[in-house]
Amino acid sequence: MMRQTMEGLVARVAAPPPQLPPQVLPMSEEGTQQLVVPFQGPDLRKQLPQIALKQPDEFTGRRDTMERFITDTNDYFTNVNVAPHRQLSLAKSFLCKELRDWFDLRVKRGMGFADWPALREVLRRRYKEKHERKKARKQVLSLRCTGTVDNYNKEFSLLALKITNASEEDLVEDYIEGLPPGIMYETDKMEPAILDEAMEKALDSEIWLKQASSRSRSRWSRGPPSDPSPVIDPTGPAPMELYGVGV
Repeated sequence: MMRQTMEGLVARVAAPPPQLPPQVLPMSEEGTQQLVVPFQGPDLRKQLPQIALKQPDEFTGRRDTMERFITDTNDYFTNVNVAPHRQLSLAKSFLCKELRDWFDLRVKRGMGFADWPALREVLRRRYKEKHERKKARKQVLSLRCTGTVDNYNKEFSLLALKITNASEEDLVEDYIEGLPPGIMYETDKMEPAILDEAMEKALDSEIWLKQASSRSRSRWSRGPPSDPSPVIDPTGPAPMELYGVGV
């Protein structure tokens, strides 16, 4: 009995210490949190030093920083191991004062957010799509048909899909203005009402102008019609010379 007790004590003393999970210290005044690994033996402590994690930069509503803010916030929640039910309130603290007021107003109107992913998607729609529409609008206004009308139609269609608030009339006008002068004139003369109709008429105008140009080049390549002299029969009488004969 005494021998079994001594063996048990020796086994407990020789056993390695329990592995404790990392702990996150309270946030510092500099906006960072420390990920501290509890003592787990000299070798493991050397392998896992303390890590300082910086919070995401405050989001002020700038469209060009929106995706960066979302990525940094996702990474922060993952690295600090923030529980899902705490992510929304923490994400709100990363917003500027104006956006926090906007957040509270939505909650009062019953349009709050279930969690951080829900807030993230609303921010994407609110800022990214507006930015994409503005960018696509600028590209449409500067787009010009420098090759075939078919390629121009494909480029214009892709940009038009991003301009969700544009009227059909505006799209038709922008489309026609990007066509070459001859095709622009013929397409505009047909007064298309919708973009698809304008694209079809531009294709027809391109084909018609190419055919007309080809016929013109073919006609002039043969030269002007000639007036051949009458054929002289070598066995008949010589032709009468009328030079100097008065009429």
